[in-house]
Amino acid sequence: MAFAGLMSPGLLTMTTLNTAIDRGYKNAYKFALGAVFPIVLQAHIALLGANYIKEHREIITGFSKIAVLVFFLLGFIFLKQYRQRKQVLTTPRFSIKSSFGYGVFVSLINPLAIPFYFTYTALLELKGLVILKQPFISAFVLGAVLGAFSILSIYAKHASKLLSKLQFVAKNFKLLLAIIMFILGIASLINSIR
Repeated sequence: MAFAGLMSPGLLTMTTLNTAIDRGYKNAYKFALGAVFPIVLQAHIALLGANYIKEHREIITGFSKIAVLVFFLLGFIFLKQYRQRKQVLTTPRFSIKSSFGYGVFVSLINPLAIPFYFTYTALLELKGLVILKQPFISAFVLGAVLGAFSILSIYAKHASKLLSKLQFVAKNFKLLLAIIMFILGIASLINSIR
């Protein structure tokens, strides 16, 4: 579920690609390791809070409002980085520890993670395919972590091949990230208004 859910461009996958391009595969791999740690907490919250969230719709509304802010903020950050790209002659190198911490941070601010796991948990529960008891909860969370790490590792490993073939993407990567974040922000704003 996590593998399929993260296949499309999103906050974690695009940041993994960005890290691979700017800092190399090893740092992107460390970013991916850092990014899966919060998934343990996010998936647990979604599973353990599934019934509570169903009864309190205002929580989902709160997540939507946070999502709007985060996506627009990231959109502005990537747009600013795109505009400054000609001024930067060398790419700064970051330590592996900072890439790991950056992965944890980006995953923690991902406003779609808990609603994503909650939605699929509710769907699986409705079909009788998930049991909200231990050890099934731990197995579900382990699957989410392994799936997320697998797809992020694939993005990291193949980033240079993808971008070497797509020169337009390579030259305008930050702009594309900004556009994706703005589109996600607008979609989240529309959903929160509804």
